[in-house]
Amino acid sequence: MRVMNLVLDFAEGHAFSISVVSLAMLLVSIILVPVFVQSLPADYFKKRKIRAKPAWIPFPLHILYLVVKNIVGIVLILLGLAMLVLPGQGLITLIIGIILTDIPGERKAFLFILRKTPVLKAMNWLRKKKNKPLFELPER
Repeated sequence: MRVMNLVLDFAEGHAFSISVVSLAMLLVSIILVPVFVQSLPADYFKKRKIRAKPAWIPFPLHILYLVVKNIVGIVLILLGLAMLVLPGQGLITLIIGIILTDIPGERKAFLFILRKTPVLKAMNWLRKKKNKPLFELPER
C-alpha cells in the first residue's frame, strides 16, 4: 500500500510531464514502428541465426554497433512495457526491442509473443499496406 501511495503521489506531481512523454512515445511509435516492420524480410522469423555482422561495418566499429544496438533495444523494451498501460503500440515496440537485443533466449521470447498475441496479425497488416510479403513463422 505504501508503494502505491508513492506512485500516486509521483503521478499527481508529474502529471504534465507524464502526459508529454506519453504523447511523444505514441507519436514516435506511430511513425517508426511501421517503418521498421516493413523493412524486415518476410523470412526474418524463420532464420535460425538471425544476427550476422553487417558487411558495411568494419570490425573495430562492430563493438560500438553492438553496444548502441543493445542500448536502443533495451530502451525499446522499456518503452514497450510502458506502452502496455500508456498510449502506443506496446507489444510491437516490445518485439522490436527484443529483436534488437542480444539477450539469451530472445528468439524464443519473441516467437512466443508472436504466436500468443495479435502482434503478428498487426505486423502483417502493416506489411500488406505497403505490398510487402507477409511474415512467415518457423514450425514449432
